[in-house]
Amino acid sequence: MKKNMLDRTRGAMPLYKQIETIIKESIDNGEYSFGDILPAESEYMREYSVSRITVRQALQNLASDGYVKGQPGIGTIVAYKKIAETLKGIKSFSQEMEEHGIEMETVRCKTSYVTPPQNVANLFGDSFSGKCLKIERIRAAEDAPIVFSTTYIPASRNLPEDPACYMSSLYEYLYKEHGITVAKATDTLEAVIADKTLSESLKIKEGDAVFKRCRKSYDQNSSPLEVSISFYPGNRYSYTIGL
Repeated sequence: MKKNMLDRTRGAMPLYKQIETIIKESIDNGEYSFGDILPAESEYMREYSVSRITVRQALQNLASDGYVKGQPGIGTIVAYKKIAETLKGIKSFSQEMEEHGIEMETVRCKTSYVTPPQNVANLFGDSFSGKCLKIERIRAAEDAPIVFSTTYIPASRNLPEDPACYMSSLYEYLYKEHGITVAKATDTLEAVIADKTLSESLKIKEGDAVFKRCRKSYDQNSSPLEVSISFYPGNRYSYTIGL
């Protein structure tokens, strides 16, 4: 990182914001990992020829976003873990997190029987009509929201509407309570930008990068089971696809 990386021209992004972006990128790309101590404020001051107030503003913003935290007597340390998931086989989100040694918590679960949006109905097949059980959940790890998901399951499955049934692993619940096994699934992956709803649900800023996964799964009889649309904050979650 060089001093000339800062843009001091008229109309440029504020210097504290530029430094904030540089530090954030150094965390995202693995230069600094969870628990690492960042350089002292004085080092950033010398590196970028800026005031202590500028550096502190950058670090305070990063702390508000959950990237760093101040540790008395130590300095500023990296405070978040980016979860890297390898795509191989069918897993529930709970299974993915369990393999990383992360305990999941469902912080919001809303259920209702609804007529699904047309794009969701189309995924179930041209002949699909009727209602679905809609399960909307926010799941968190270490007090940070990791996924906001909306799942649609055809009403013909006769699943209960009680949110308490879906507070933990959906796939485990379907298997243990209803004998339904998820035997096949297709995932569509894309990057999107957080709108107001995603910003509030995932505790990120509007305009932040978000990872979107649309899954269509089938049961052991090859019948369509679910359509799930899930959003993951880009700074806390990544996917690796093995070919």
